[in-house]
Amino acid sequence: MNELSNMPLSQLPSYAERDTKFEKKAHYSQIVARFQKADGSQIQNLVYLIDTIGQMSPEIYEHYRSLQDLFRQNIRSLLERIRRPDGTYLVNSDEERQQLSYCLEKACADRTLLPEKYHDLHIIIGGNV
Repeated sequence: MNELSNMPLSQLPSYAERDTKFEKKAHYSQIVARFQKADGSQIQNLVYLIDTIGQMSPEIYEHYRSLQDLFRQNIRSLLERIRRPDGTYLVNSDEERQQLSYCLEKACADRTLLPEKYHDLHIIIGGNV
């Protein structure tokens, strides 16, 4: 666990891929624990989380589902925080808009999120989120 507790989140998708292919999914619980300790309010961390989910096997349902639930909780909180009264979603930069769009598209594609609920969000760039 020590190796994973100090590992940057950016490395977890490739770590999960190796663990899935070569380590018989032995570190899934540690991967889940690492994301549970991470700051889920940051869009970049949600990118790492959805990419990690994509590398994990749904056959290990408990851990796979834990990450999906964590992603859902964090994306809902983020969207609530950045939602404006006019129904648009305000981010700070084009990079954040691209990251958020990527997260939503990938999460809908792998059924972490229901596409019909998230396919038509209007994300705009502006002030401090």
